[in-house]
Amino acid sequence: MPNDLTAFKAIDVATGTEVAAFCVGRGVRFEARPNRSIPANLLYYGVLPGAGTVFPGCSPPNPLPYTYTPTRAEVGMVTVSELANDTRVGGITTYYIRTFRVYDTPAPAFTIAPCPSGSALVTVTDATYDSYTVQIGAGPSAAITRNLATVVPLPAGATSATVTGHYLANDVCEGTSTQAIAPLLPPQIPTFTRLELAAPLPSTATLTVGQLPAGYRYTLQLADASAPGGFRTVTSIPAGSTTFALPSAAAGCYRLFRDDFCGTSPAPSATIICTLSLTATSARNRNQLLLSDAGSPSTTYTVTRNGSAITTLTPVPGGLEDANVQCGTAYTYQITATQPGGGVAVSNPFTITTVSALPPAQPQLLASFNLNNAVVLTPLLATPLTAGSSLRYHRASGGQPPVTFGRVDVSGAGIRDSTDLAELRASPPCYSVDLTDVCGNVSPESASTCPSLLTASPASPDGSSAALTWTAFTGPNPAIPAIYVLQRLAADGTVLSPVPVSGNSFIDLTPPTDRQVLRYRLQISGAGLPPGTFSYSNLATVTRQLFLNIPTAFTPNGDGLNDVLEVKGKYLNNYVFVVVDRNGQEVFRGTQRSKTWDGTIRGHAPVPGAYVWRFQQTGEDGKTFTATGAVTILK
Repeated sequence: MPNDLTAFKAIDVATGTEVAAFCVGRGVRFEARPNRSIPANLLYYGVLPGAGTVFPGCSPPNPLPYTYTPTRAEVGMVTVSELANDTRVGGITTYYIRTFRVYDTPAPAFTIAPCPSGSALVTVTDATYDSYTVQIGAGPSAAITRNLATVVPLPAGATSATVTGHYLANDVCEGTSTQAIAPLLPPQIPTFTRLELAAPLPSTATLTVGQLPAGYRYTLQLADASAPGGFRTVTSIPAGSTTFALPSAAAGCYRLFRDDFCGTSPAPSATIICTLSLTATSARNRNQLLLSDAGSPSTTYTVTRNGSAITTLTPVPGGLEDANVQCGTAYTYQITATQPGGGVAVSNPFTITTVSALPPAQPQLLASFNLNNAVVLTPLLATPLTAGSSLRYHRASGGQPPVTFGRVDVSGAGIRDSTDLAELRASPPCYSVDLTDVCGNVSPESASTCPSLLTASPASPDGSSAALTWTAFTGPNPAIPAIYVLQRLAADGTVLSPVPVSGNSFIDLTPPTDRQVLRYRLQISGAGLPPGTFSYSNLATVTRQLFLNIPTAFTPNGDGLNDVLEVKGKYLNNYVFVVVDRNGQEVFRGTQRSKTWDGTIRGHAPVPGAYVWRFQQTGEDGKTFTATGAVTILK
C-alpha cells in the first residue's frame, strides 16, 4: 500500500483544478491518473483521519462518483484510500493511499479604526493563515502583514473593509471577514477636570474626564523630563469615559492625550493636574497636615474638617497646622487644590485622633438661680467637650476650703445645687469647676464665682414700698464690675419692669399697686461674663396683707348718693362676695369689683332691712382670706 502520488489525484470541485491540500467546507473528488486506464466503475475511495491510516480489509466504502467535504473536526492530516478492483481478464487489483492536510478557513480577526485624514488603520490580529490581503469597499486588494498596524486609504463612499487569509500550501483555501467602517466623529480636545486620591500615595486615583468620542485613542500621560515631549504614557483610557480609576498612581503631574489611530491629530488636554497626597500627625493638642504636593506655587487650597470648610489654619513647613482641636477627638481632613488652568486635585481623606499631654484651657463658670431658687452652674467653654471628658464642680461656703460638689461625665453639662435658700443665705456659696479631657489632662480650676443672694421685706407697714438687699455677685473676672438690674416679676416669671440699681440695697417706692405679692430678682451682667450672658439672683418676695372695706349701709333711692353696695379694698381679685337675706336666700353674688349691688332682688325693688354678706379670696400667696358682716338697706 504505497503512498503513491502518481496513483490518483484530488480535484477541487468548485474550480476543477488538482489540489494538494483540502479546505474545510470545500468539496473534493478523486480520480485515477490517466496513465492507469482504470474504468471509473471499478474505483472505490474513502477518507480516514491521520497519516497512513487504512480501511479494514483494504476496502474503502465509496464507489464513484464520490465527493469528500472536510469538516472542522477533521482539520489536520487525513489519509485518502483508493481501491482499484480490476476484475477484467488479466486485471490487477491495487490499493493506494495518499496523505493530505485539511486546512480550516475561519474568518480572520482584524481591527479597523477610521482616521480623520481619509484613511484607516487596519491591524490583522489573526494567527491562522500564512498571508493576508485587505480590500476597502470595492477597491483593489492589497497585501497586509499580520500584527502590523497598517494605514490604508479610504476611497470615497467606502463603508466596509474585508480581510482575506491565504495558505501557502493551498491557494484555494482562504477565509474572509468583513467589518463595517464606523463613521468618525469630529475630534474634540479632551477635558481633564479632577484627580482625587483614595489614600496617601501610592494609591488609586480617580480621574474626572470628558469629551472622549469613540474612534480615537486616549491615554493618560505623566510628566517625565526624560521622555520625548516631556510626558510618558501611563495607561489607555476607554473612549466615552467620564471617570477613570488609576490603581497605584505615582506622584506627579498628569494630562490626558488624544490621537487618532493613524497618528495624524494629536492633542493634549488643556489642563495638567498634579497629585496632592495628605498625611497628618498630632502632638500638643495640635494636628499638622502634611502635604506631598506636585502642583505649582500658584495653586490655591481649601481645607475641610469633618466635611466643613475651615480657614483657621497656620502654615508650617510641609503643610498646615490646625490648633482648633481637642484631645481624644478624631478629625477627618481633605484638601482641594485648584491648579493653574482650572484643574482640581483632591487629596485623599485622612483621619487622625488628636493627642496631647497639655492641660485644657481654663474654663469659666456661670452661677445663677432659676425661678425655683435652685443654683444652676453652667460651664463656659471655648469649645464643646468630647465624649469621655468630664467636669468636676467645687463649692466653698462659710470660709471653708472648696470641696468637690459634683462630677458630670457629659460634654458641657451643667449641674444644680438645690440646697435650701435659707441655708444658702446663712452661708453664701461660691463655686468653681475644672475639666478633664478624654486624654486625662486636667485644666486649671476656674475662677470662683458667687451668685447674688437677694432679700426683700416691706419698707412700710402697708407694704406700699419694699426694701431690697443683696450680696455681691462675683463673676469669672472679679476685676470687672458687676452691673445690676432689679426686675419686678409677674407670677409666671414675666418681667414687668426693670430698674437699674447699684451697691447692695434699694428701696422700691413704686412697686406694682395691683399685686398682693411683690416678686423681685436681680439680672447681673459684666464681671467677666460673656456679652449677652446673665446671672440671676434668687427670687425674693414681699407678701402684702389683703385689705377689705364693705359699707354697713347704703340707700338705693336713685338720688345718686350711696345708691349701690360695692366691694372696696386692696389686692382684691377673683373673689366670691355673696349677700343673703334674713331667710338665708342669696340675693347678690359678685367676683369683680366692677360688679356692684343696687339692692334689687330678682328684678324687684330694694327691700329695706338688714342683710348678711360673706367674702372669700385665695391670695397670691396661696392663703385663703375670709370675712363676714352685715349691711342695711335704708330708705
